Amino acid sequence: MRRNLFLLVGLALAALVVGGCAQSTPKTPVATATKTPKPTFTATANAPAAPLDMPAATKPPATPTTAATATAVPSPTPVPATPTPAAPKLTANQNVNVRGGPGANYAKIGELTAGQSFDIVGKNNAGDWYQFSFNGQQGWVRQDFVTLNGDAGVVQIAQNIPAAPPTARPAPPPQPPAPPAPVAPPAPVAPPAPTYPFSLVKGAERCDPNVGNTYFNGFVRSRDNSPLNGVCVHVAFYGPRQTKCSGCGGAGDGVWGFSPFGGPAPKGTTVEIFVVSCEKVPESGQSEATGFSNLTPQSEKWVHTVNESEQCTGITFVKN
Repeated sequence: MRRNLFLLVGLALAALVVGGCAQSTPKTPVATATKTPKPTFTATANAPAAPLDMPAATKPPATPTTAATATAVPSPTPVPATPTPAAPKLTANQNVNVRGGPGANYAKIGELTAGQSFDIVGKNNAGDWYQFSFNGQQGWVRQDFVTLNGDAGVVQIAQNIPAAPPTARPAPPPQPPAPPAPVAPPAPVAPPAPTYPFSLVKGAERCDPNVGNTYFNGFVRSRDNSPLNGVCVHVAFYGPRQTKCSGCGGAGDGVWGFSPFGGPAPKGTTVEIFVVSCEKVPESGQSEATGFSNLTPQSEKWVHTVNESEQCTGITFVKN
């Protein structure tokens, strides 16, 4: 700009000089070389100055801006928003337990009845348990017991899966039963007090066939096995009865005997033999013909059924 200004000023001064020279009187040629005095210039009063024919200053071309030359980018066509899919629902196929976490080892917090429906809000990593809001809590139910209505793929993994409860320790193996305490052998039981003054010695007798006559005999002894005389023994059966004393009638010490049938006894006859009191019993004994005194048993009864005519010996009673 400063350079252009100096150029304009210089051109204006040059124009003034040229105009002044054009209006001055022309010189007359002199033949001799006479020194001609310098001409005197007379200014013309109020002469208007000739206009300067100055070229118009040329402005440098404007530097193009980025905005002027930038290519316009078309606005993108708005894309309609994708509608959010509805949350899938679960419907109970049957009555099923609701757990506090995704597993049967979590505590039961309630129960769904068949046909109940809820919005699914999450699932576990394996995708086999669904989470839903149940009575103000986060409940879980296994997919096997519900029907899914919707796309399971939109269900997100739940972020608030509770920690699994600790696994119960297995019960210790049962201990082997303690060996039974040794049982002391029972104390020997004292024999019961005798209920009769005499005891029947069981198994001491022997019965053999005897075709001609059926009879019975035996012994009465003391505890030291010595024979006892004067002890009355009674035999009873369907017919005649008799009482005899031991050692009486020459039978021998401690010996008694009966032949009550006078021959063979009818088959099937049952006989009872036992000790009775000898009070008022004569040495010859008693029978139905003489009558009996006291037949209260003084010992156990020896009982035998005669199968055929036989003899039974060794029937023994011992005084207690």
